[in-house]
Amino acid sequence: MKHSLAIWHYPHRTMEENIRYFSERGYDALSVHGARFAEALQREEGTQLAEALRDSGVLLTVHYALPRAHETDRILSFRRGIDLIAAWQKAYGLIKILSFDVPGGVRDRVAPYLNYVLEHVPRCLVAVEDFGLTPDERAQIEYLKGNRRFGYLVDIGHMLIRLKGQNTSGKSLFTNRYDECPACDCPGYNEFMRAMASKEFPIFEMHLHNNDGKNDEHWFLEQGVLDVSMIARVIKDMDFHGIITIESAPGYKFECKGQEADEGIMKTFAYWKECCQKK
Repeated sequence: MKHSLAIWHYPHRTMEENIRYFSERGYDALSVHGARFAEALQREEGTQLAEALRDSGVLLTVHYALPRAHETDRILSFRRGIDLIAAWQKAYGLIKILSFDVPGGVRDRVAPYLNYVLEHVPRCLVAVEDFGLTPDERAQIEYLKGNRRFGYLVDIGHMLIRLKGQNTSGKSLFTNRYDECPACDCPGYNEFMRAMASKEFPIFEMHLHNNDGKNDEHWFLEQGVLDVSMIARVIKDMDFHGIITIESAPGYKFECKGQEADEGIMKTFAYWKECCQKK
């Protein structure tokens, strides 16, 4: 597996600077925020970003979102962003995985958006995050079975909340799904292995962060109730060969920025590598 970092939580550097900074600190891949990536391409920064990636030799994943609603202006905005990314990918071919959050407003009909991405953006894998949680959602993407470019991004912090069955947000994304695993107070190795095995499409990427089991805080890995060493064993035992992206988010739900954020994420990365080395 490859070790990656979501670099959009470090705004004290530009995207190019973050690519160069974190690629020198042991990561195999880096993940950029899709909307911010499209904005950078619109500012004609694509060549500099491509040069930074080629100089560093790291893989790139882009994490975007489907439109928030089936409204014309939102759909057109989504397509404009995809078109910018598609043109850059055609020129440089450096995106390994293009993944998408699926907002509640479009979870009833995702095929038009996925078709647009698969048709326009070449030479990369396409993944949806935490989708296919219900029979209706699985039915929507049934037609993509056999398409080797399509798969899942699994967010382990979100999965923890679902498995514990203590969703307080009201969002269906965090509601326990028996297909993954029955709710229990302390989901462990067996529960996470069952949840991973329930996925009907290949898992290309995982997001990793910690929380209190109820709320989506995106804490550092050493904090919270998720047993990170256990998760490392699950990932190893399922023979996962994709990308693990640490999505701890300093400054998101807890005060932390600048040098403190840099030091915090490198500490959590060292902790993750230590967990991965345990038998």
